[in-house]
Amino acid sequence: MLDPITLLLGTTGGTLALGLLWDSFFVVRQKTSAVVERLGKFDSVRRAGLNFKIPVIDRVVTSQNLRIQQLDVDVETKTKDNVFVNTKVSVQYYIVEDRIRESYYELDDPVHQIQSYVFDVIRSEIPRLDLDDVFANKDALGVSIKESPCHPIIHRQETDRCQ
Repeated sequence: MLDPITLLLGTTGGTLALGLLWDSFFVVRQKTSAVVERLGKFDSVRRAGLNFKIPVIDRVVTSQNLRIQQLDVDVETKTKDNVFVNTKVSVQYYIVEDRIRESYYELDDPVHQIQSYVFDVIRSEIPRLDLDDVFANKDALGVSIKESPCHPIIHRQETDRCQ
């Protein structure tokens, strides 16, 4: 016959082992990735599906959405002929799968950074145009946002030129 202490330790140990086993597996959803750190240092990026991590040592720090997202930015600026215009710019963005690590560790607030970038480009382009030209050249404004030499993510190597 088992004494109560042995029974308690056996039950507690079994529960602890089962809890650690349960904590070893996690699921990453489709079009999402998970950033895993081992003892506080970057370890890996896990893709969609069932994944394994070492309990207590590994930790999932974030899940990154890989779907296309939209950010609406309202910009007020003055045209060349001194007319104030309110412009709504819709930016569609996504995280490139090869740059998931950089998107988490190098960008502090991606939405705010994209918004600031769009403000800068629009405020530098619209004051060069008359009011009529702003509406006629709205596609050109979109291209200037996309192809600006100081694009914060795409042109990482050209940072010296942009400061």
